[in-house]
Amino acid sequence: MFVRWLTLGFSIFAIAACVSSPKLPETAAPTAVPAPAPIVAPQPATPSALSYGIVTSQVRKGETTQLDLVQLFGSPNISTYDSAGIETWVYERTVTQTDVQSNTKAVQGAANLGVFFNFGNAGAGVAGSQSTQAASTASSVRSITVIVKFNDKKIVSDYSVRASYF
Repeated sequence: MFVRWLTLGFSIFAIAACVSSPKLPETAAPTAVPAPAPIVAPQPATPSALSYGIVTSQVRKGETTQLDLVQLFGSPNISTYDSAGIETWVYERTVTQTDVQSNTKAVQGAANLGVFFNFGNAGAGVAGSQSTQAASTASSVRSITVIVKFNDKKIVSDYSVRASYF
């Protein structure tokens, strides 16, 4: 009886092995999964044209829309609603410029003692040079803040511009 169970168990194992392991064709090669493309942050197409002159010449109360502002200056730094439900945008830009100026002065002197003392070709020659270098830096900061208030139709109702240079 033990042999019968053993034979029956081996038969079931052999059938299960044949059914559960399908063979792949010999010519099928494993396919490589392509690596995902790296995520790259978009770069701004052009720098913001935010300046005192552009704001005062392009922004019109009762005419300029939010879309116009985004096209001119990009997204605002701050967007809020006050207690009356009036939407306000704030643009802030600061630029620091540092100028480095290098001044190099070279002083070269040459004296031919033979010529100086009228010794002709028998004289001795002496040459000397000296160099000095100085650098100076100047920094300036330009800052502009634009505050824009909109009506319920998303059109500019009021704005203010503050520019400073120091």
